[in-house]
Amino acid sequence: MSKRTKATVEIKDATHKLSCRHAIGKSGYDYWMDCIILKELPNNRLKLLVFGDRFWREYSDKKRIRYVDKFRVKPI
Repeated sequence: MSKRTKATVEIKDATHKLSCRHAIGKSGYDYWMDCIILKELPNNRLKLLVFGDRFWREYSDKKRIRYVDKFRVKPI
């Protein structure tokens, strides 16, 4: 299998979901974002390639690298 790079993968290649929360004052929204695990780090964290921009639609072309705790990620 060829090496995956940020430029070559798309949202349809996502293998996991990242749990997120957008806080607004005392309330907020919980939502899931599609992602791919790039690397497992030794301190119970993951390096992810995350697709999208919060829970908004029509932003599936955005990609970002994020470092998060393992418990926030689940397989699709």
